[in-house]
Parts: sequence; C-alpha cells; structure tokens
Amino acid sequence: IIAAGYNNNPNTFYNTIEYITISSTGNSADFGDLVTGVYNPASLSSATRGIVAGGANLSPTPFAESNEITYITIASTGNSVDFGDNTQASNQNAGVNSSTRMVVRGANNNTISYITMATTGDAADFGDFTASVDYGLGGVCNSTRGMFAGGHPGSGALNTIQYITIATLGNGSDFGDLTTARRDTNGVSSPTRGCWLGGTSDSSPYPQVNIIDYVQILTTGNAKDFGDLTTVRKGGGACSNGHGGL
Repeated sequence: IIAAGYNNNPNTFYNTIEYITISSTGNSADFGDLVTGVYNPASLSSATRGIVAGGANLSPTPFAESNEITYITIASTGNSVDFGDNTQASNQNAGVNSSTRMVVRGANNNTISYITMATTGDAADFGDFTASVDYGLGGVCNSTRGMFAGGHPGSGALNTIQYITIATLGNGSDFGDLTTARRDTNGVSSPTRGCWLGGTSDSSPYPQVNIIDYVQILTTGNAKDFGDLTTVRKGGGACSNGHGGL
C-alpha cells in the first residue's frame, strides 16, 4: 500500500492510496482515498490493517500539523476510515509496531503514543523520550521491541538510539549510538536485527551519506557498520519481508 505525499508544484497534499501485489509485477492500482491528504505521516500495518497517523496537511494553513489517525483493511479496496486522534498533532512522525500495537514517536516534541490496531479510538500516552526531536528519526522493530535512532534536534543531528518495549508503557531507554550522527535516516528490520540506511550528516555543510548501520534488537550497545548504499541519499523508502509487525 502506498498512500499520502506532497508535490510542491502545485502545492498539493495527496489523499490517494494505491497498491501493488508484491508477488507479481506491474503498475500500481487505485485503492481509494485517505480521509485527508497528508505529507510525512507515520504509516504501519498489522496482517490485516494499514494505519496512517499524523503528518502535515493544508488545513487550517499549509503544513499545519495533524492529529488524525485513519485506517484501511489491506485485503479489500476503498477509502480510509477514521480511527481516532493522536495525543498531539505532529508532522514527520516515526512509528514502530508489533502484531497488535502501533507506537508513534511524535516530531517537535518528546512524546510517545500508542493505539491497538484491531480496535478504533484515540491514541493514549505511552511515555516520553529524553530529548525533543524536530524530525528525521528512523524506526525499526521486531514483535517485542521498538527503536528510534538519529533525528534533527533543532540544529545538526543526533547519534542516539533509544528503545521501548512495545507491549508495555514507559519512557524510552538508551540503547547506544549510531556510528555517525545523522537525521532523515530510514530503518528496516528482521525479527533479530535492525538497520538504518543513509541520511544527512551532522557535519557542516550537512551532506547526505550512504552509511548503513546495524544492531541486534534484543541487546543494547552501539551500532556497527553494515556496509554502504550505492548512492548517498536521505529520506528514502525502506521495507523488508521479515519485519516485526506480522
């Protein structure tokens, strides 16, 4: 499922939802529409539902932060349906999930919220992280633990990795550090290992990087070098066939 997005010429916040069948090849097909067009939401899935939370939209002003949460049933097609509201409106969120729960790390604050994906209703407070991050976090998870790394704290970038236990509530805990401070990094994971790919360096003039770091999710400690992307980049999409939410 591919949903939401932004085009700056003209100033458009997309509400379109498209889908592909992974085992085949071909162009994407129309799935339906989001309740509201948004940019940079958190989006995750269980085996049956896809959830889109927060982001920026056009109302009441362009790039206004949203607290809206909507969902679709992946096996069908149709428009998204209102799920509830997040605890705070925020843009450029990061999310992690188990098979039952989605946890959202808000941007521009240090809050963590959660929902139970099989139900509907407003998000509830999960806890806090130690520092506020404007944007650019990368999330990875398995079925028990979620981790958030990097980010933009107002200037420069962070190298910190923090983790939560998804099935519980509480504040984030220190896991270790990335090999290099960066923001706008993307994460992928298997049940045992998490990787962060690319991003923007903390060193002026803040170049994009091709770094890949990895950690063993069920331990703690600093990330290690995995290898390099073929191209320096930030903010790309990332997916795997072994993520913790299924």
